[in-house]
Amino acid sequence: MAGVTQIKRPDSLSKIAAEQIREEIVRGRFQLGEPLPEAKLSAMFGISKTPIREALAALKLQGLVQIFPQRGAFVFTLSRNEIVQLCGYRVILEHAALDLSFAQDRAGIMDELEQVVAAMAKAHAERAFERYLDLDADFHDAFFNHCGNAYLSEGYRKVGDIVRTMRTHLSKGPQRTDKSRAEHEEIVRLLRTRQIDSAKEVLHTQITRGERAYSDLATRN
Repeated sequence: MAGVTQIKRPDSLSKIAAEQIREEIVRGRFQLGEPLPEAKLSAMFGISKTPIREALAALKLQGLVQIFPQRGAFVFTLSRNEIVQLCGYRVILEHAALDLSFAQDRAGIMDELEQVVAAMAKAHAERAFERYLDLDADFHDAFFNHCGNAYLSEGYRKVGDIVRTMRTHLSKGPQRTDKSRAEHEEIVRLLRTRQIDSAKEVLHTQITRGERAYSDLATRN
């Protein structure tokens, strides 16, 4: 029948649980390497163990959870080598996405970056830590929003929550966010004057600083 609105099927309990656990991990409320017992999560969210088990399996596919036979589920950790590889992967993808975005939609990418940087300055001034980190992620996501390459965007999306989680753990304290804010503003300033290579150098420095700092969080070699 014309004009009839379909009823939206509610999300399954396992999907809701997966999103809740993902949020706790990304926000740093669950620590890297922390055990995730099904019984504890079941009591925390007020649901049975079955959807919790399904949620953990889904998060394992996203790289946020590691499951070991006879030991159970844990928040992910990264070795130093994995950290180096992740940062190298980010540099390659973000540089490529920035080049494509600037070539195909300069007005669009600049408008979004300008808005995000302004919002970051406001969040930083208000000490709205979680809001600032969300905007930090939005800044880097903007490259992929305008690059016009779905494969490139999908490649970044697959590690997006891992990057967000590591950013949370590394950005605690005003000195880190001060430096982060200054770098994002510098990238926009350089892009505004079409100094793309210089902007990419700042971006590279920012990401590889994460590589060095991430090593402090690595829990296994």
